[in-house]
Amino acid sequence: MAKWFRWALSLVLLIVLIYFFRPLIGEIKAAADLFSNAQWIWLPVALLIQVVSYGFLTWLNALALQPFNGRIGFWQLAGLLTAMAFIQVAIPSAGASGVALRLRLLGKFGYKAEEALFSLAVETIAEIIALVSVALIGVAYLLHASRLAASDLSWLLLASAGSLGLIFLGWRLLRDKDKSGRFLQKLIFLWNRLAGRFKKLDAVTYMERLDVFQSNLDQYRQVPFWKFCLASYGKVLLDAATMWAGFYLVGYAIHGSTLVIGYGLVLTFSGVAALPGGLGMADAYVPVIFSWLDIPGSVALAAGLVYRLIAYWLLRFIGFISWQIIEARY
Repeated sequence: MAKWFRWALSLVLLIVLIYFFRPLIGEIKAAADLFSNAQWIWLPVALLIQVVSYGFLTWLNALALQPFNGRIGFWQLAGLLTAMAFIQVAIPSAGASGVALRLRLLGKFGYKAEEALFSLAVETIAEIIALVSVALIGVAYLLHASRLAASDLSWLLLASAGSLGLIFLGWRLLRDKDKSGRFLQKLIFLWNRLAGRFKKLDAVTYMERLDVFQSNLDQYRQVPFWKFCLASYGKVLLDAATMWAGFYLVGYAIHGSTLVIGYGLVLTFSGVAALPGGLGMADAYVPVIFSWLDIPGSVALAAGLVYRLIAYWLLRFIGFISWQIIEARY
């Protein structure tokens, strides 16, 4: 049900996007002309900022993996994350392809499947908190400008509350050894009854793995909370700074408040897209949103293209290469 709702919401947003993007079509030639006079010194600046931003994301994942017994170097982990980003675009599956590749590649470095999954959940939750913090600025602007209906806000709040509730309940279940053990036994029983002829699961083995996994969770107390905050907010804010450099590249000195509001709005709209990373949606929403904020349409198109090429497409190109190297070496 949630999957179909997400796809339906993406379709609605796509229709809205086409409607608002039409006036920008006439600005395409002017946007192309901006590159003939671009300040190309900002291109390496944008690339460097994005590299540091991805370094924070890698650090966040390293913190999430720290309690477990596997060992992976910083650069290997960075390459693994880019490989995940590539496969999610190459095989669209609402993120499942990236998760499967993460399990496979982290397994090469000694991490069990449940450890790879849980560390991904920890990293995702930390990043979402940082993203939502910035996106709320965009939502506040929409409310102030009367561009967000009360019904739309209700859906956003309901979805946010539901997500937080599920995360909280899942964490409570995982921390309670008795309840989580009974829950796992029921899942194993259900699996063996429905799909046991393909692969039968041994309850004793999985209960032992659950016990080891829960013991490892206690080690998260040794990781200072401020490190998670710094890593997640560093990644998000530097990603916004990449967009800032893109505007300066095409010769437009964007105001800091406009950048933060626009970036927050991009996260708000493209974040609910069914495709991974807001594929296609964010590419077009960047210029649309900044044109709402009184940025010239040609500037919004050109800067949005620079940002998405660096922060999205280049990263996934590197991910393909990283994937081949990791598979060959480990």
